[in-house]
Amino acid sequence: MDNVEQFIDQLIDEKDLNLEDDVRQELKADMINRLLDQIDQASINALPEDKAIELADKLDDPDFTDEQVSEFIRNSGVDLERVALETMIQFRLLYLGGNPNVDMDALESEDEEPAEESAEDEPEEVAEEA
Repeated sequence: MDNVEQFIDQLIDEKDLNLEDDVRQELKADMINRLLDQIDQASINALPEDKAIELADKLDDPDFTDEQVSEFIRNSGVDLERVALETMIQFRLLYLGGNPNVDMDALESEDEEPAEESAEDEPEEVAEEA
C-alpha cells in the first residue's frame, strides 16, 4: 500500500496543481481507491477463462470472503506484479495525459535500439493530374 501512496503522491506532484492540503488529501484518497479498483479489475480480467468461471461460481457463495477472492487470484497463475505495473502505467498516462496504449514488451526491451526506417517505408507522393 505504501508503494501505491508514493505513486499517487508522485502523480499529484507531477501534475503540479498547487492544491491546499485538505484538497490534496481528498484527491489522493480518491486516486488510491480508483487505482486499487482498476488493479483488482485488471487482475480479474487477466484470469484464464476456466479460472474466471470458477471465481464467478465462488462469488455466488455469500460466505466467500474478500480475502478468499484475493487468495484465489494470487493462486491462479496470473502474473499479478505485471498486471499491477501495467495498470499503474495506464493510470499514470491517463492522469498526466499521454498515450494510454503502452506496449509493455517494448518497455521491457528498452535497451534495444529502435529499428531505423528505410526510405522504402516512406509514402510516395502522388502527382496531381491537371
